[in-house]
Order: sequence, then structure tokens, then C-alpha cells
Amino acid sequence: MLTRTAIYEGTVRDGREEEFFGRVRDELEPLWRRFPGVTAVRVQRLVSKDPDARPIAIILEMDFPDQQTLDACLASSIRPESHAATEAVMALFEGRFYHLVSEATVLAPAS
Repeated sequence: MLTRTAIYEGTVRDGREEEFFGRVRDELEPLWRRFPGVTAVRVQRLVSKDPDARPIAIILEMDFPDQQTLDACLASSIRPESHAATEAVMALFEGRFYHLVSEATVLAPAS
């Protein structure tokens, strides 16, 4: 399994937090859930961080079974639609977003 992660690094413009997160929920999340081949979507809003951590507003994770499925998703017609909607919401945000692709090893807790 591969996970494509989007990091929204920066801060929401002062006084626009509820609008920003509401638009993420109402406009972006439905698009993200429609990506072809996606097996799970996780949207994480930070609640705390280390004092020296970079400012991160949202972490978006999308799981795909393999690279071929991820590549097909990125070539799909939903991607430009999602990107345009994301750019519109980013008007409420000071910062950037970028993507990482990772392969995880899930470990059971030690006994």
C-alpha cells in the first residue's frame, strides 16, 4: 500500500479558521473521496504540536494499493477539478501545500 500525503504548511488567515476548515470539509473532502482507486482518505487537523514544529494546518492522507493505481489517479479528470478547488480555498491560507508518497510498515504494539 502507498500513501500520498499532502502537507498544508502555514497558517489560516486570522479570523478565517472556521471558514477555511468548513470549506475543506464541504468542498474539498467530497472531491478527495471521489479520487479513483483511493482505498482510504484521512484528513487530520492538528490539535497540538511541539514548540519548534513547523506550522501545519492539515495533513491529508490518501491510500492506494500500488503505484499503478496512484499514477492512474493522478492522471484522472478529478485531479484538475480538485486542484482548482484547493487553490480557491488556499486564498484563506498563508503558506503552501506539498505532497509525499510513502510506503508504511505497520507494527503491532510490544507486549
